[in-house]
Amino acid sequence: LILVSLFVFACVAIELITRDEDLRQGDNVVVAHIVETNFSSLGRTIMTLMQFVTLDSISSVYYPLITAKPFLVVFFLPILVVVSIGLMNLVTAALVENAMANAAQQAEEEKATLKAQLQHALPSLLELFQQLDEDGSGMLTEEELAKVEKDFLPPRILQSAFAEDMSDLFNYLDVDGTGELSQSEFIEGLLNLCLLDLPLSTVQSLKLLRLIRKEVLYIAEVTGEVKGLLAERRLHDYTTVQV
Repeated sequence: LILVSLFVFACVAIELITRDEDLRQGDNVVVAHIVETNFSSLGRTIMTLMQFVTLDSISSVYYPLITAKPFLVVFFLPILVVVSIGLMNLVTAALVENAMANAAQQAEEEKATLKAQLQHALPSLLELFQQLDEDGSGMLTEEELAKVEKDFLPPRILQSAFAEDMSDLFNYLDVDGTGELSQSEFIEGLLNLCLLDLPLSTVQSLKLLRLIRKEVLYIAEVTGEVKGLLAERRLHDYTTVQV
């Protein structure tokens, strides 16, 4: 697209500049030298206009010509707008978009690979929970988790867990504050740390929001039942008064 634009502008330059006898044989030696050096042929004209793509010392070319022939501003201004600014911005935008698309695709591929690895690691996590659950109650307490070192966890989980010790990790996973972790809470929390690629505090906030939503729905349900009982009580009282 840039080469086509340069070719079109070069053809126009041949007609406006190269074939202008006043510019080529006029009294202004500087202008005549510019025409002879930069616009004597189609090839040289294209090479000269290439300077407008990179904005390489172009004032020494267009300024003397515009001074000699002011109407040439109508020729050079579109070159600056279309070639130097417009087309180069399009090229930059295309490169940036391509780089962002490749980065997004690579991130999705890494996430899919990680998900597959974690699915294979799920039995290991179940076995890990059973090993930590010393009393076999199906619930993991902070004391049980605090007895093991952080290195006991799989390496990928350690990369996502920024807790100083296992007690901190337990507090992050125990969002509801019950002091115990069920098997599903433990495994889901560790998987979320890897799959969501989010800080522990963000994962905790998301789980807390889900718990709040659950509690709000429960309160709304109970409130509806209370309203129904109050309505029945009013109806009963009204019937009693009428009798």
